[in-house]
Amino acid sequence: MDAAGIREAVLGATLPSRYRAHVLADVKPTERGLLYRRGEQRFLLEWPRVLRALGAEVGEPEGVRTIVFDLVVAIEGDACVVCRFDADPGEAASALARAVELGVGSERCDGPLRAVALDGFAPRSHPDLESFEDAVLEAIRFKPLESR
Repeated sequence: MDAAGIREAVLGATLPSRYRAHVLADVKPTERGLLYRRGEQRFLLEWPRVLRALGAEVGEPEGVRTIVFDLVVAIEGDACVVCRFDADPGEAASALARAVELGVGSERCDGPLRAVALDGFAPRSHPDLESFEDAVLEAIRFKPLESR
């Protein structure tokens, strides 16, 4: 039995094996959470709903790269549910990362997201979204989420 299997057997918790990302459009941080657009309507993702905030640079080294933010909002059965948005590396990404870190608390943010908050660039990079999602699932398996 591997480490994830042992943890599941001991804790009796279902660990996620699937990833479900909801892309948020036109994201704007506020004191209460992230405003985003779906069609013509605006919605608010409130900070207390975020269980963990993760960030990484995604894209090929010689191609287009972006900073991807995944905010874990639920574990539903075997699915990790995240709200995703992105920003260009640099000041735009740094401003969003600072807002997320302030909103959800530093303890709920991973190291790469905190690094983006400092200088707009992530120390962790992935060639594509699938490898980023795999890394997030692996991190959750070894450090399960706590609900708020």
